[in-house]
Amino acid sequence: MRKFGIVRPPVPVRKIAEWLGVEIVEMTLPTWFFGVLLNIDGDHYIALNKCMPDHRKNFTIGHEIAHHQIHGGELAYMKNCKRDYFHREADAFAAELCMPTFMVKEEARKWFSDFRFMAGVFEIGETAMARKLQELGFLKKAIYDCKS
Repeated sequence: MRKFGIVRPPVPVRKIAEWLGVEIVEMTLPTWFFGVLLNIDGDHYIALNKCMPDHRKNFTIGHEIAHHQIHGGELAYMKNCKRDYFHREADAFAAELCMPTFMVKEEARKWFSDFRFMAGVFEIGETAMARKLQELGFLKKAIYDCKS
């Protein structure tokens, strides 16, 4: 992140997709469908559900960027035993992309690990931020009343 000049939240995931040559297309999709990475004749697109809140869109873009970067974009309709693993891997990548550890540590110290406030700063869901803070030891594992 730092080498690209990204040193403060929020991380510009749409700009990162653009830098990678991935076009984002927002469409009306069923509520259960967040997004998908498509490779059409060598051009890459993220089809994104435009009905989602912005914080959900940001994480979804990060997830699809992960597929583009580590799975080569060949995941869309893949049916094999590694599918769940690839999605977990993409979620981990997206969490670090949207909430880089060095930024989260700095902001947690500044804002006393207030995950709700920090979720707004990072433009990410409260649940994702609470999990990240737990992983880093800034919050005890507990059940939090999160909106997202």
